[in-house]
Amino acid sequence: MYVEDPVAFSIFGFEIVWYGIIIALATVIGFIVAYFTAGYRGEKKDEVLNFAPLALIFSIIGARLIHVLVNWSYYSRHPGYILAFRRGGLAIQGAILGGVIALIIFCKIRKLDFWLWADIASPALVLGQAIGRWGNFFNQEAYGKPTNLPWKIFIDEANRLPGYERYEYFHPTFLYESVANFLLFIILMLMHRYYKKRPGRIPNGLIFATYLGIYSIYRTIIEYYRIDSSSFKTPLGEVKVVYIINLVTIIAAMLIANYVTRKFSGKKQIENNVKE
Repeated sequence: MYVEDPVAFSIFGFEIVWYGIIIALATVIGFIVAYFTAGYRGEKKDEVLNFAPLALIFSIIGARLIHVLVNWSYYSRHPGYILAFRRGGLAIQGAILGGVIALIIFCKIRKLDFWLWADIASPALVLGQAIGRWGNFFNQEAYGKPTNLPWKIFIDEANRLPGYERYEYFHPTFLYESVANFLLFIILMLMHRYYKKRPGRIPNGLIFATYLGIYSIYRTIIEYYRIDSSSFKTPLGEVKVVYIINLVTIIAAMLIANYVTRKFSGKKQIENNVKE
């Protein structure tokens, strides 16, 4: 697998890159999935359209901000690239954080159940991630350690990281994550189907917690193979920043699952006492 030119085509001298096309496609498909998922769960589908502008703004800002902060050693030397979105560089953790903040604000304004809408958004988000990862393929980035496996990816010498110039083929870690994301999308949609058949029996928010927890686990495993990740020094050696982010996210997922479950159980107990 190899794409020589990251530029798809030009319009009046302005280059349209594959990375941007893929991200735009992932975003559109994600909102379409959320739109129909909302209807499937009996919610107003138009709320997805109302939420879309706010979600896009917060997600893009969050994704770029976290990416720049995590890679500050590079951007502090190249400040002109901080806003160079066409070069790639969007941290999904930042997009999730930005999207969550946007959803909290939106649900407060529209008086909607945040946990239900977080569940609705989760499959759409992870499917968007599955598609969006292919932008890394066209940019020849987010690849892993050198390998000779049959599904290896060729990386042009200009895009090889320092110390790996003599290697030609690497782990396509973007592909690993894309496949894992798609499988998680299927799991989350099956959970929605389960909820649909058992309305009022399971707390909202568990799908969102499942998304955060499972994604962070396999992202940590995949990250082991990546060689472009930022890290920091500790007394025990270097630790990748994404490991810390994933650990915090896994803990957050467990806390969310515990909170929504306890809240749901308490509500059910009160309802049962009233009936008695």
